[in-house]
Amino acid sequence: MTTRAFYRGYQLARTTRLHIMREDGKFPGRSALCGVHGWGVRNSEPIIVDPMPASPPAGLSWCPPCVGRLAERAGVLAGWAAELAAGDL
Repeated sequence: MTTRAFYRGYQLARTTRLHIMREDGKFPGRSALCGVHGWGVRNSEPIIVDPMPASPPAGLSWCPPCVGRLAERAGVLAGWAAELAAGDL
């Protein structure tokens, strides 16, 4: 299974975060790992990016909570934390 991402397609506001799609748990395929909902609402349809890109599209940045949760699921969060604590980054 590929990992998907999405961002909000607001018509009048500026979108800055690319969220990682939750594929399990509550609202699979309809919410982000951070809990942001990914279903359409008035003036804001989600723009789904499938598969998740290696880097965010121009003008967007990764949602930090989504990245942290995906890193934990992938088993690399503890290693990142150790590197940060040691000042190796």
